[in-house]
Amino acid sequence: MSLLSSAGANYIPVRNLESATAWYIEKFALRKIEIEMDDPEGCVALGFTKDEYAFTLGPLGRSSGELSPMLCASNLKKAHALLLARGVSAGEIQQDRQGTHYFTVRDPDENEIEIYEEP
Repeated sequence: MSLLSSAGANYIPVRNLESATAWYIEKFALRKIEIEMDDPEGCVALGFTKDEYAFTLGPLGRSSGELSPMLCASNLKKAHALLLARGVSAGEIQQDRQGTHYFTVRDPDENEIEIYEEP
């Protein structure tokens, strides 16, 4: 298993689809994947593998939902160090009320992504 994996599909609104796609590919080692979408115009699907869909990047104005997009990590400390080394703005590792360890990162559009340790 890779260090990071999908925690479910999430929509992320971005200002510039091309530069955001490049950022997500570089920082999270995602790749473009082909999936069926209701409204694919102006959107890009990204995943760790062709079968592990993580994010859809698309235009601002569409709802991204109430929850922050999430990824899970097999080793949270290594994932944190890796993303910092790749120049990602990452917060400190924290623990929530249920005891789950996590940290948050921000993309260039200021979207917050939560990365949590797999249970």
